[in-house]
Amino acid sequence: MSFVLPSTTICGGLLYWEKGSVHMEKWIAVVSGTIGTIISYSVDGLGMAVTVLIGIMAIDYLTGIMGGIVNQNLNSRTGFNGIIRKIYYLMLVGSVYLLSVVIPGIEYAGDGAAIAFCVLEFISITENGTKMGLPMPDFIKNILAIVKDKTGEGEVR
Repeated sequence: MSFVLPSTTICGGLLYWEKGSVHMEKWIAVVSGTIGTIISYSVDGLGMAVTVLIGIMAIDYLTGIMGGIVNQNLNSRTGFNGIIRKIYYLMLVGSVYLLSVVIPGIEYAGDGAAIAFCVLEFISITENGTKMGLPMPDFIKNILAIVKDKTGEGEVR
């Protein structure tokens, strides 16, 4: 199993390195992707990771629209950019799956990448809820506050 961690770390480093520093949200994605890869390796592949990712992406998009309606700032350009970004993420995950066919030792990196994006989408879903003023459990608020503090994106209500 020793070959799983380096391949995921390399993929994570390439996918999430941003101007010489790693933001908290990106760090969470790298860690969750690494853990997802290890779990996928342990159970001989998850298989459902991309299906779950697509479902979570749809939920995130819908909660984003709901947030725009509630806050009266629904914007078609923002929505279109969100769709483009999600398509890119799916293409990126697909590319990792394709690379795993030709590069020995990274068979489960695609699942790890999909799980990393699932975590990022879940963070976005919870942020959309807080933007709508919906109550969130304290532990989720604390996690969001840490992510927001590290990324400098503001305060969680």
